[in-house]
Formats: sequence, structure tokens, C-alpha cells
Amino acid sequence: MKFALPRRQRKSFQTISGKPLDSNFNKKEALEVFEMVKKTYSVAPNSFGSAKGKKEDALEMLMIIGDQISKEYKDCEVIWRQGIPEITKVKDI
Repeated sequence: MKFALPRRQRKSFQTISGKPLDSNFNKKEALEVFEMVKKTYSVAPNSFGSAKGKKEDALEMLMIIGDQISKEYKDCEVIWRQGIPEITKVKDI
């Protein structure tokens, strides 16, 4: 799968993942990228009211990537825990 991100997120994505945005990611790699962005979000300083909103940017990227992963892979679902998206695997019955 390829991620489709807004222009303002592209440089951050490449910095965090270490791969260009136009790369094809398999399911395992996509979930690893999601976890990398989630880790970046958790260590980013609070940036409320500042011009450099790194924490908010990481959260926005988490929402976008999580949504795209859940749409691409039907056995993955996005849930929210304390305002942070998490991907869980669900089994089809």
C-alpha cells in the first residue's frame, strides 16, 4: 500500500519512517510505520500555542495513517484510547 498524506506531512513522514512516501509498504511495514509515528507522538514536547506544533502534527499523521491502514486491511481496526489512535486486529467470523 502507499500512503496519501497532505503536503505538510510528507517531510515528517520521510524523516520518521526513513523511506520515501511513494514506497510500497506491506502490512507489517505499514504497522511498523504507524508504531514509529506513535512513538514520535509520545516523546514530542507539548506544543500548545506555539508555532511549531510537532505533537499535533504527529497526532494528525497518526489519524491519517491509521485510517488508511484500516481501510486497506480489513482485519485491522482503529480504536481510540485516551485520544490516541491504536490499531487492533479483529478476526472475521
